[in-house]
Amino acid sequence: MTAILKVSLNEWQAPLSVQHPFVDQVRESVFKYRLQSASYFDIPIEVCQAIHEDNPERFVEPDQNFLLYIGFYNFGISPVLAACRPKIQKRGKERVFGEDVEVYVKDRFVSLQWFLGIEFPTRDEPVGDAVMFQWWSANSQIFSWMRLPTELKERIIQFCMHRSPPPMMPNKSRAKKAKGAPEVTGQFDKWTSLLSVSHQVRAICLRLCFVGSKEMTYSNGLCIVARDFYSFKSCIRRLGKHHQLIEPNGVPHDDKTWELANLYKSFPRIYPHLSQYATFYHGIRKMYLEFSFLDSLHFFKVTKGSFSQHWKSYHLDHEVFERLPYLNELIIKLPDAKGFLEDDYRQPVRLFYGEPFNCPRVLHRLIFERAATVLAPLENFKMHGFIDNEEERRFIEFLACAKKGLKITIKELEELYREDVGGVELRESVGPGVEREDVGIEEREIIQDDFWPPKCRCEVLCRKVMHPSSM
Repeated sequence: MTAILKVSLNEWQAPLSVQHPFVDQVRESVFKYRLQSASYFDIPIEVCQAIHEDNPERFVEPDQNFLLYIGFYNFGISPVLAACRPKIQKRGKERVFGEDVEVYVKDRFVSLQWFLGIEFPTRDEPVGDAVMFQWWSANSQIFSWMRLPTELKERIIQFCMHRSPPPMMPNKSRAKKAKGAPEVTGQFDKWTSLLSVSHQVRAICLRLCFVGSKEMTYSNGLCIVARDFYSFKSCIRRLGKHHQLIEPNGVPHDDKTWELANLYKSFPRIYPHLSQYATFYHGIRKMYLEFSFLDSLHFFKVTKGSFSQHWKSYHLDHEVFERLPYLNELIIKLPDAKGFLEDDYRQPVRLFYGEPFNCPRVLHRLIFERAATVLAPLENFKMHGFIDNEEERRFIEFLACAKKGLKITIKELEELYREDVGGVELRESVGPGVEREDVGIEEREIIQDDFWPPKCRCEVLCRKVMHPSSM
C-alpha cells in the first residue's frame, strides 16, 4: 500500500457529499498544529478528503483497520496524499480512539505533527506583522505581558527598536511638521506607541534609548550632534520640554512640584532624589559639538580682552553640562581655521584683523584654554581641530593642570551624597541662589580694549600655516 502520494493539482478532491466526518477531526488537528507559533501559522495548510478506492464509506465508525486518504496542500504546491486514522489509546483493557491523528508512513504510524513538520517545514526568517496579527486573532489567547520576565521584555523592545531605520536628517520643511523630540522618538519609528503602554514599558524603552545596546542600531545611546550653536540650543530646549515619566507622579502639577522639578532640572547632581522629574535631556550620554568662533567665545565665557562685557544673559553656555548627570563623553571640534574668516557687522567685537594677519591660533587658544578650565570635572572630554600638534599638546597640558586643581570631582560628589544619605541637615533652610530682592541690575560700561581684533604675530604667520600655497 502506498501511504503517501504527491499528485498534481488535478481532480483529486472528493465531493463534500461523500467526505467522512473524520476529515473535520484532521482539519482541527492541523489548525492546532499551526497555532503553535507565528512561524507555524505562516505556513497555510489545507485539508480535504482524497478520492481513493480504499476509502471507507461516509458514516463508517472508525476501528483498528480504519484508514482514510486525505490530501494536505497549500496554494502553489502539489497536494500530499496520506492515509490517516485516529490514534488508538488504551484505557485499561479497552482501546478507544482519541482526538489525535496518526499518519501511515513507511510501514509505520507517526504523529500528524511529525508528518506536517517534514512535509511543511517552517521558514527560518521573522514573520510579517500581518501574519503575527492573524495568528493572535486566531488563537483566542491573551498575551500576558506582565508575566514575562523583565529581561524578555527588554529583548522584545530591543527587537522593535532594532528594526527602526535611522531617523532622516530634518530639513526646513520637515522642521515645521516635527512634533515631540525626534532625537528620542526617531529611535522608535513606528513603535513610538510603546512609550505610552505603561510606566514599566516606558522605563525600559527610555533606558534602551538613553543607554544604548550593542545589539541595537543605536548602540551608543542618546547622542547629540550639533554642527552649529543654534541647532544645539534648539535641541536642548526641545528635549527639556518632555518629562521622562518613568515613575509615578513624574509630572509637576502645582507650585510645590514645579519648584521641585525646577530644582532637579537645574541641579540634578545635588538633588538626585528628585529624578522623578527628569526630562529627556537629562538622559543625554554623548555629545559632539562644533560652533563658530564667536559662539565658542560666548559659550565658554571667555574673559580675555574684556570680552565678558559682551556676554548675553540669555545665551546658553558651558554650565549646561552641569545639568546633564549622565553625560559620559563630550567631543568638541574647534572652529574651522581654514574657513571663511571675516566678521559680521552685527557682532559686538571684531575677531579678525584682516588677511594676511588673521590669527585663528590666538582665538583657538582663548577657546580651548577656557574650555579646559571649566570642563575639567568631566571624565571623558576631548577636543580636536587644532592648527598643529603643538596646540594640541598645549591643550592637554592645560586640561591636566585644571584636573589637578579640582577640589572635588563629580564621582567624589556622588560618593559623598551616598555616604551622607542625601546630605547634611542644616539648622536653617538654605536654597540655591539668592533672594530676588537682593539681585541688583548690573550696569556694564563698554570698555574699548585694543586686544580686539588680535593681530597675527606668530613666528610663522597663521595664513602661511593654513594656506602655504597662497604665500
